Amino acid sequence: MNRILLSTAAGIAALLSTAAMATAPEAKPLAPQTRANLEAAMRGEAYANLKYLRYAEQAEASGQPELAKLFRDSANIEANEHFDREAQALQLGGTNAANLEDAMAGEHYENLTMYIDFARQAEASGDVKVAAMFRQIAVDEGTHYDSYKAALAKLPTR
Repeated sequence: MNRILLSTAAGIAALLSTAAMATAPEAKPLAPQTRANLEAAMRGEAYANLKYLRYAEQAEASGQPELAKLFRDSANIEANEHFDREAQALQLGGTNAANLEDAMAGEHYENLTMYIDFARQAEASGDVKVAAMFRQIAVDEGTHYDSYKAALAKLPTR
């Protein structure tokens, strides 16, 4: 589960870092600082969502179901209310093709650059297990890239 949470969080961060590529035009463009604040807020909400889900698992495992419910309920609000409202304000998303291209860009960066650099840095610091984890996640991100690329190729062209 930790690997899934980390991978999901990284995927969301990559998506947000390239969100401008897939956004639909609006009547009045957002000010650059407003856009940056929305993207930062969405990163925070996405991270909080996954972190609280992890905390809920730990609370459940320690025999604290009420605490687990509190964390799950909060996680739900972070993702399905806060993140969603911020994504709407940012106008995150576009056409299926644009969304796939944006997702491909994020996964490509994570696969070939981000996780490889993280692995090298962890290894240089002596954190060999984390370095191996980063390399394995890089492979997963390459698989995601390939899946998105295949889906893009199947979309009808106009």
